[in-house]
Amino acid sequence: MNSQNQRRIRLEEEFETNAANPPKKWIRGVNLGGWLLAEQFITPYLFAVNSCHVQGDLCWYPGQIGAPEDNDNWCDPEKCRPVQKFVQEDGNADYHPKGAEPYLGYPMDEMTLGQTFDRKDIAHEYMERHWDTFLNKQHLIDLKEAGVTHLRVPMGFWVRGNVQDGEPFIGGSWPYFARMVDWCREIGLEVWADLHGAPGSQNGFDNSGYLLEPHTCMGWSDRAENVARTVEILRDIVVNGIVGEGMTDVVTGVGLLNEPMLDCDQDVLRQYYNDGLEIVRSAMGKDTSVFVGDMFQSWRFNDGFWDDEPNTFLDTHQYHVFFEMGRAFTPRQHIAYLCRHNSEEVVACCYEDAPNNTIPTVNGIQKIVGEWTGAYDQLPTAVAPYVMEVIGETGVAPRLNRTLSRARMRFLENFVKAQMVVYEAKEDTVSHGWFFWNFHMEGGAYAEWDFLRGVKEGWMPKLPPPTVASEDLFGSCLDIYNRTNNDYSTTIDEYPDPSDLDWTKNQGWDATDDFVLDDPSAPERLYGPIEPNHRNVSPWLFIVAVVATGLWFSYRRRSMRRQDYESLK
Repeated sequence: MNSQNQRRIRLEEEFETNAANPPKKWIRGVNLGGWLLAEQFITPYLFAVNSCHVQGDLCWYPGQIGAPEDNDNWCDPEKCRPVQKFVQEDGNADYHPKGAEPYLGYPMDEMTLGQTFDRKDIAHEYMERHWDTFLNKQHLIDLKEAGVTHLRVPMGFWVRGNVQDGEPFIGGSWPYFARMVDWCREIGLEVWADLHGAPGSQNGFDNSGYLLEPHTCMGWSDRAENVARTVEILRDIVVNGIVGEGMTDVVTGVGLLNEPMLDCDQDVLRQYYNDGLEIVRSAMGKDTSVFVGDMFQSWRFNDGFWDDEPNTFLDTHQYHVFFEMGRAFTPRQHIAYLCRHNSEEVVACCYEDAPNNTIPTVNGIQKIVGEWTGAYDQLPTAVAPYVMEVIGETGVAPRLNRTLSRARMRFLENFVKAQMVVYEAKEDTVSHGWFFWNFHMEGGAYAEWDFLRGVKEGWMPKLPPPTVASEDLFGSCLDIYNRTNNDYSTTIDEYPDPSDLDWTKNQGWDATDDFVLDDPSAPERLYGPIEPNHRNVSPWLFIVAVVATGLWFSYRRRSMRRQDYESLK
């Protein structure tokens, strides 16, 4: 028996003997993303609609999730031609490649996926096959055995068929949600239903059903009819769906709105949150968990919001992969960024004595990290166009059988353990746990997002019992930092290559303010002045000293690259 298993047993025994003072129970969940609200990077083959599909011939691609083992209806690339009719361009608000030109491509979101089909009946049959096969009972059994306690289930506003004339969304997935609830009842998993997409889109992300440029909330918060419609959709899901169909013993949480964008009207959003809370409380009772998106700035809600509402959670999402500087981090810089920066974001809310932030709320709203992942150096919005292009050309997804090196998996294990420790924020007591994104992925291109693959390959650790903090089993963030190998060459494989980026445009936020500027020996910041860190970070200065040399060489590497790019121009 290894030392970590011995430690796990000892901690379980200690908590069992302390029954008079029951310990906190951590939420350790996984998202069922890409299922009831499809996303291209999770299921690229689903979005690779071809001429056979739109005519009702539902052939399968090689390696497609859900394809029967005895399938004899494979898509013939010569016969089944790509349906690519949507104007799109590589890049987004935080990623700009060089020389990006508009082109015609596959559908990018559920709105354009529905528009691909001329016949609604064929579109529904196509999506029904996905709902039926992407998630199965064995997935849930495997998640339970890995120590998962909760499932967060993203869904679009059309999940129960609320589709108006002219809207291309394909409703009808609710029976599959109900089937999943039955499985969870048998297996012993709790379900948190999450309204991921609202009419008009609360963020303009593809995960809302609409991919918009620029990403914005104005199509929702600035249109009263869309907000009012969302209230009624939520009421239908809760009252007629969850309560009406007897699911409340399994569905113990409801998410009112996922990732509302920064430009949401705060008054409109908070009123909607209050209306949604009233719907859930009236129908499901005070013990049901209610969680809400933090607009990517959780500190905004550290002003007494819901400080007297128990079983409520402010949902924050943490990713290292959506900014170029993060993708270029060394392995230890990733852990240091977690220990220093992400830890501050987790504890930015919620307190009874804000802005002093010394008394965490006890009977009011707390934090939950609703999304995080193992991905750290490969941007999915850059990989996805390449994957879809190759499918269109060959009929087979690239990197389908991609394998991870041992060095990469060793770092992944430390990376996910450090995130579990940081997102639980044991010492600050403001957080109640987390949900990993995602339960599984199609193919190998996005392996680091795949929880079940991580379990099989060993880089996703067996989770502690709910009453044991991850820090008690895995050590502190600093402990994990100290045992992380900092070999850049065997661990980091940045994509897209910085030489392919347009450096005259934004490539995501900057991170040096968190663990470089406080060090007087660190190099001058590349992008100009920034306000000093507002938090007292002195306990972490020695981390900066340790990584300063690595940061300097990383900076020099990036600086020399950019000089080369300029000379090439």
